[in-house]
Amino acid sequence: MQQDYSFSEFTAEPVALVEASTGQRFGNYLIDVATFYFGCLLLGVALGVVLGLTGHVEWLDNIKGPVSSFVGIGLMFVYYFVLEVSTGRTIGKLLTRTRVVMEDGSELTTKAIFLRSLCRMIPFDAFSFLSGNAGWHDTFSKTRVVQIPR
Repeated sequence: MQQDYSFSEFTAEPVALVEASTGQRFGNYLIDVATFYFGCLLLGVALGVVLGLTGHVEWLDNIKGPVSSFVGIGLMFVYYFVLEVSTGRTIGKLLTRTRVVMEDGSELTTKAIFLRSLCRMIPFDAFSFLSGNAGWHDTFSKTRVVQIPR
């Protein structure tokens, strides 16, 4: 016997989006930076072990100076892009119960996440929040970080 269930009586009015506080945004930043560097440490150790076991330790000599900076920037872009395109959240946002949405509250677009992640690579982007406004990566990508209701 098949029954049709209607959940219309359980649906609530749309919840108003509340912007994440400055403290939550700063917490996101600190957690994401710590997570990123811990991930890089693990990746570096794994790479060193694999290259050591295969006898190609000299390959590590190629990752010096400006090359290491570009590798780090690329890895940071990948960290933010992959997490936000798949879940709308980074590890920091997961722990502070926040997420990224478009300015109008709609779901993120891949283009916006790409631009958002790219703008994070602008030197001093983290300081763009000091004026009390949205940061550059929010402004240019037309996104905002909101609290997730409990």
